[in-house]
Amino acid sequence: MVRSVFSDGKGLVQKAGAGTVISNHSVLSVNAAKNLTADDCGFVNLGVVGTQQPNSGGFNVNLPAPAKGLYFKFMLAAPSIASNANAAITIKSTSDGTTAANLMVGQVNTDGAPTNVVAAVDVITFVHNVAKAGDQAECYSDGTNWFVTIHADADGAVTLA
Repeated sequence: MVRSVFSDGKGLVQKAGAGTVISNHSVLSVNAAKNLTADDCGFVNLGVVGTQQPNSGGFNVNLPAPAKGLYFKFMLAAPSIASNANAAITIKSTSDGTTAANLMVGQVNTDGAPTNVVAAVDVITFVHNVAKAGDQAECYSDGTNWFVTIHADADGAVTLA
C-alpha cells in the first residue's frame, strides 16, 4: 500500500507503508513493547478491544527521536487496565528511539480539568485501574521536542510526568 508523506527536502512524496491508511496516517495495534519509527507515524491503538489489559500485561512504547512533523495519536482500545502496577501502559520520549529523554511538554485534560506540564518530562502513563477505553494522548514533534495533549475521562487516568 502506498501513502503520501511530507518531506522538508522533497515536499509531498509517496512511500511504501504498512497498515491501513486513513488520511495518510497508518493505523497500528500495539499490545506489547514497541520502538516506534517515523514510518509508524499515525494512529496507535493500545491493547485489545473487549479485553481488559491483564495484571502482567503492561508494556512500554518508545517514541522515535523527534523529527519535524512526526505525529502519533495513542488511544486505549482495551476497556480497562487491571488493578496492578505491572498492567500500566507507558509511552516514552527518546533521544534516539530507545534512550529515554525529557522531551515532552503539554496539557493533560482529565475529568474536564486541564493541567499544563511546562517542564520537559519523558513518560505518558495509562494508569492501571483508572484508564478506560477511549482515553488518549496525541504527540507531535517540531523536530526538537514532543508536544502532548492528553484527554481522559477520569482524574489520574493518563499522566504526563
